[in-house]
Amino acid sequence: MDGEPMYIQMVTALVLQLIQCVVHLPSSEKDSNSEEDSNKKVDQDVVITNSYETAMRTAQNFLSIFLKKCGSKQGEEDYRPLFENFVQDLLSTVNKPEWPAAELLLSLLGRLLVHQFSNKSTEMALRVASLDYLGTVAARLRKDAVTSKMDQGSIERILKQVSGGEDEIQQLQKALLDYLDENTETDPSLVFSRKFYIAQWFRDTTLETEKAMKSQKDEESSEGTHHAKEIETTGQIMHRAENRKKFLRSIIKTTPSQFSTLKMNSDTVDYDDACLIVRYLASMRPFAQSFDIYLTQILRVLGENAIAVRTKAMKCLSEVVAVDPSILARLDMQRGVHGRLMDNSTSVREAAVELLGRFVLCRPQLAEQYYDMLIERILDTGISVRKRVIKILRDICIEQPTFPKITEMCVKMIRRVNDEEGIKKLVNETFQKLWFTPTPHSDKEAMTRKILNITDVVAACRDTGYDWFEQLLQNLLKSEEDSSYKPVKKACTQLVDNLVEHILKYEESLADSDNKGVNSGRLVACITTLFLFSKIRPQLMVKHAMTMQPYLTTKCSTQNDFMVICNVAKILELVVPLMEHPSETFLATIEEDLMKLIIKYGMTVVQHCVSCLGAVVNKVTQNFKFVWACFNRYYGAISKLKSQHQEDPNNTSLLTNKPALLRSLFTVGALCRHFDFDLEDFKGNSKVNIKDKVLELLMYFTKHSDEEVQTKAIIGLGFAFIQHPSLMFEQEVKNLYNNILSDKNSSVNLKIQVLKNLQTYLQEEDTRMQQADRDWKKVAKQEDLKEMGDVSSGMSSSIMQLYLKQVLEAFFHTQSSVRHFALNVIALTLNQGLIHPVQCVPYLIAMGTDPEPAMRNKADQQLVEIDKKYAGFIHMKAVAGMKMSYQVQQAINTCLKDPVRGFRQDESSSALCSHLYSMIRGNRQHRRAFLISLLNLFDDTAKTEVTMLLYIADNLACFPYQTQEEPLFIMHHIDITLSVSGSNLLQSFKESMVKDKKKERKSSPSKENESSESEEEVSRPRKSRKRVDSDSDSDSEGDINSVMKCLPENSAPLIEFANVSQGILLLLMLKQHLKNLCGFSDSKIQKYSPSESAKVYDKAINRKTGVHFHPKQTLDFLRSDMANSKITEEVKRSIVKQYLDFKLLMEHLDPDEEEEEGEVSASTNARNKAITSLLGGGSPKNNTAAETEDDESDGEDRGGGTSGVRRRRSQRISQRIT
Repeated sequence: MDGEPMYIQMVTALVLQLIQCVVHLPSSEKDSNSEEDSNKKVDQDVVITNSYETAMRTAQNFLSIFLKKCGSKQGEEDYRPLFENFVQDLLSTVNKPEWPAAELLLSLLGRLLVHQFSNKSTEMALRVASLDYLGTVAARLRKDAVTSKMDQGSIERILKQVSGGEDEIQQLQKALLDYLDENTETDPSLVFSRKFYIAQWFRDTTLETEKAMKSQKDEESSEGTHHAKEIETTGQIMHRAENRKKFLRSIIKTTPSQFSTLKMNSDTVDYDDACLIVRYLASMRPFAQSFDIYLTQILRVLGENAIAVRTKAMKCLSEVVAVDPSILARLDMQRGVHGRLMDNSTSVREAAVELLGRFVLCRPQLAEQYYDMLIERILDTGISVRKRVIKILRDICIEQPTFPKITEMCVKMIRRVNDEEGIKKLVNETFQKLWFTPTPHSDKEAMTRKILNITDVVAACRDTGYDWFEQLLQNLLKSEEDSSYKPVKKACTQLVDNLVEHILKYEESLADSDNKGVNSGRLVACITTLFLFSKIRPQLMVKHAMTMQPYLTTKCSTQNDFMVICNVAKILELVVPLMEHPSETFLATIEEDLMKLIIKYGMTVVQHCVSCLGAVVNKVTQNFKFVWACFNRYYGAISKLKSQHQEDPNNTSLLTNKPALLRSLFTVGALCRHFDFDLEDFKGNSKVNIKDKVLELLMYFTKHSDEEVQTKAIIGLGFAFIQHPSLMFEQEVKNLYNNILSDKNSSVNLKIQVLKNLQTYLQEEDTRMQQADRDWKKVAKQEDLKEMGDVSSGMSSSIMQLYLKQVLEAFFHTQSSVRHFALNVIALTLNQGLIHPVQCVPYLIAMGTDPEPAMRNKADQQLVEIDKKYAGFIHMKAVAGMKMSYQVQQAINTCLKDPVRGFRQDESSSALCSHLYSMIRGNRQHRRAFLISLLNLFDDTAKTEVTMLLYIADNLACFPYQTQEEPLFIMHHIDITLSVSGSNLLQSFKESMVKDKKKERKSSPSKENESSESEEEVSRPRKSRKRVDSDSDSDSEGDINSVMKCLPENSAPLIEFANVSQGILLLLMLKQHLKNLCGFSDSKIQKYSPSESAKVYDKAINRKTGVHFHPKQTLDFLRSDMANSKITEEVKRSIVKQYLDFKLLMEHLDPDEEEEEGEVSASTNARNKAITSLLGGGSPKNNTAAETEDDESDGEDRGGGTSGVRRRRSQRISQRIT
C-alpha cells in the first residue's frame, strides 16, 4: 500500500479479513430473461442486505465475547492488554480503504461499551475498562470531526479529477472502487474489501429509502451531505436511491477483469485521496455522528457512587478536551466538571482539575471563565489536587504573562510555601523560574514585568504579612549555598538594583507632574520589597544605602508616607552596620533625621526609628551622648508629671499634658529596649541604677486612673523587659501581670497589651537565640568545646512558667482578640520548647473549637506538632480537652438562653472537636479508650451536668467516622451503659416511692401488688415473662395515676430522676441518630462484638444525607430550666410517664433471641414503642435503608435459615425517629 507504513497485529488483520469475507454478492448471469430478472433483482437486493447483516452479527458476537473476557483476571490469562491493542488497531485502520470493517466494528463497539458501563450490575473492573475504551474512541471521533472540516477542499479537487455524473456521492464511490480494483493485483484481499463496501452502501441506500417512506414529510434532508442544503422531497430521495442501487448493481455485474480493461489510468486516485474519500463517505454513517451520544453517557456516570467510575469518566473527558478544547464551552460539560471539583474523592477532584488545566492552557481566552473554580482548589485537602493546581497556575504565569489575574495567582501559590514537602518544593521551583532566574540585560521589558509582578504581589499581601516571601527567599538561597553557580543570588542582585532604579525613575516622573501624591502605593510596594530582600540578604542593599537615606525626610501626610519612612528605617538598620567606612556626614545626617522623626511622629515611626538609631549608634557611631540627651529629656518629663500627680491627682495641668505623658512613657520604654543606659558610656560615673528608676516610674503610671495612660505605661514596661528580662521576676511586676490577666473585670485592652508584651519578648528572644546560634557556628570550628551561653533560654523558660497558667486561662475570654494573643504566646512558647507541652494540650484542644478559622487552624497545627514529637500526649488529655472546649464554648456563647451545642451550625454541621477525633481515630486502642471515657460521662454516677452531656452527645453524633466499626462500637457501649445506669435509675426512683407506699398499704393493696409483680417480672427469666398489654391508653393512664399517688411530698427525687434520665435519653437519641445516619439494621448492631477482628467492620460508612441530631427532650428540659423551676402537677405527670416508659424499655432492652418465623416479637414491639414514646417521636417507621445495608453486609449468612428470619425481623424492628 502507498502512504506511510502502518503496523497492526496479525490477529486484528485476521478478524477484519474474516468479517469482510462474510459478505457475498450474487454472481452475474448474463443469459437470464427480463421477467425473471425483475424477481431476481428483488431477491438479489435481499441477498446483498442479508449478507451484510450477517457480517454485522458476526462482528457483534466476536466483540461481546472478547469484551466479557476483559473483566477481572481469570486465572493466569489477562485479556485486557489484548483488547486495548485491538482497539488501538481499529483506530489505526479506520477510514483506510483496505479495511472497511474497522468502522463497522468501532460503531458496534461504541454501543456495546456504553451498554456495559451504564449497567450498574456489570462488575466494576469491566465497567471501568469499558469507560476507558470509550474515552479513547470518543477522543478519536472528535479528532476526526475536527480534521474532516478541513477536508472539503480536497474532496472538491477529487470530484473535478473524476469525470461524469451529477451525484457526487456516486462519483466518489466509483472513484474508490476504481482504486481498489486497480490495486487488486498487488493485494488480492482487496476483492473482499470491495465487496464489503458495495454491500454496505447498498444496505445504507435501502435503509434510506425505508426511512424516507416512513416519514413522508421528512424535515431535514436525510441525505446528510454538506451540499444538499435545500430540503428534498421523498420522491427525490427515492429516485436518487434507486439510481444509486442501479449503479451498484451494474458494478456487481462487471467482473474486475473487464473493469481493468475499461478504465482510464489517469482517472484513478492515489492512496491519500482514497483515505480522504473513505473518511468523507464514513462521515455520513451513524458512527461518525455518535460522539454526542457517547459524551452524554460519560457525563451521566459522573454522578455515580463508585469512585473508580467517576475518576475514569473524568479522565475520558480529559482525553476528549485535549483533542478539542472547545467542547468545554458546552453547558453540560461545565456543569459536569464543576460538580466534580467538589467531589468527595481526591482522585476525582484531581482528574477534574487536570482537565481544566489542559483546557485553560489551550484556550487562554476562556481561562477567566474557569479561573475561579480552579483557584479555589489550591486549598484542597488532597495534596495531589493542590500540586496539580499549582502546576497549572505556574504554566499560566509562564505562558500568558499578561493574564490579568497573575498577581492573585502568585499570592495564592506563595502562601503554600510552608505546605508539605512536595508542594513546598514545587512552589520554590515555580518562583525560582518566575522571579529568581537571571534575566538577560537586553530584555528590559521582561525585567520591568518581573518587578511589577513582584511589587504587586508584595502590595497584595500588605495585610496578611510577608513570612512567605522571607521563607521562599531563604529556601532558594539556602539551596545553592554550596554550589559554585548561584543563579538565585545573581537574580536577587539584578532585582534589587532594578527596584532602586525603578524608584528613582518613579520619583522623577512624580517631580515632573503636578500631582505629587499619585499612586504612592507602588513606591511603598517597591520599598517594602527592598526591605524584604535586606532582611534576608542585607549585603544586597549596601551599595544603595546612600540612595535610601533621603527618604527619611519624606513629608508625612498619608498612611503610605509613614510606611515609606518605617521601611527605609528598617532597611538602614540592617544595612548601615555592614557598610565599610561610611562617611561621617552620612551617619550624622541619619542620626539627626531619625531623632527628628522620634520627636515628631507617632508610635510606629518612633518604634522603627529608635530601633534604627540603636543599630547605628551601638554598632557604628558610638554617639552615646546624643541618645543620653534624648533619654533624659523624656525621663525628666515623666518624673516631673509623676511628682505633680502625687501632689494633686486632680490637677488640671495633668490633662493638658496627657499627650506629652503618653509620648514620654512610650519613648522611654522604646529607648530602654535598644540601649542599656546602665553602661558607663551613657551615665558616666553616676551610681544611680537607671533600670530600677525606669521600672519604678512606669509602674507608678500603671496604677493611673486613665486607661490610656495605663496602657502606654504597660507598653513601656514591655519594652524595658526586653533589655532586662530579670525585671519580670519582681514581685510587683508579677502581681500586675497576673492580676490583669486573671481578673475578670480588668479591661480588655490591658489584657491584650500584657499578652502582646509577652509575645514581643518571646519573639525578640527567638531572634536573639538564632543570632547567637549563627555566631556560634562561625566560631565553633576554631574552639574545641565552648560552653554555649544558653542563659537566656533558661530565663525565658522561667518567665513563661510564671505566667503560663494565666495566659492559658485567657483562652476562656469572650473577646476573640484576647484569645488570639494568648494563642500566639502559647505557640511561641511551645515552638521554643520553654515548657512541657502536655500542660497545654487540653487548652489547645479547646481552642481548636474557636469560631474563627484562623485560630482553630493555629491550635490544631500546634497539636499536630506535639503529636509528632510526643505520641500519646493528645490521647492522654483528650477528655480533659473536650471538657475544656465546652468551657470555651460557654464563654463565647452570647445567647445565654440557648444551651451550648457541640457542632458547627452551618451546612457542614461538623463536630467542634472533629480535628481531635481525627487525630485519635488512627490508633484503635486510643480511639476506643477515648470513646468509652466520653460515654462514661453519661453514667448516673459521673454526675456530669446536662448541658455538658448535650455538648458531648453533639460531638459524638457528628464526629467524622470513617469505618463501620466506629459507630457500632459506640452503640454497643451505649447498650451496656443503658442496662447498668437504667436499672440504677429505676431502682432509686422506686426506693423513693416504696417508703410512701408503706403508709398507704392498707388503703390500696392493689398498688403494692403491682409493684411487687413488676419487680418479680424483672427478676423472672424472660421466657416465662407475661406482658400485661399496656397498649390501651386507659391502662397506662391507670399506671400513671397509681404511681402519682405514691409520689413522696418532697419533689427532689422527681427532679433528680428527670435530671439523671437526660443522660440516658441522650444516649438513646445518639444511638438512634447513628443508626439512621449509617443505615444499620438492629441485627447488625446486635451481632457486633468489639473483640472481633478489625477487618470485619473495616468497610467505609455510607452516610445518609439530611440526618440531623436533634435531642428535643433534652433541649426542652434545658430551656424550661426544669431543675430550678417549681414543679407543677403537669410536670409531675410527664416525669411519671417518662418513668413508666423507661421501666418498659428496661424490661425489653435485649431483643428476644428465639421466636417463631413470621411472628413479630412482643418484646421488640414493646421496646420500640417505649423508645418512641421516650424520645417524643411519632410511631416507629420501617427503616428501609437499613435493609439494603444489611443485605450487603450480611450476605454471608444468607445460607442459614435462622438468619433469614432474623433479617426479616430486623427489618421490622428497625425504625427511624421523626
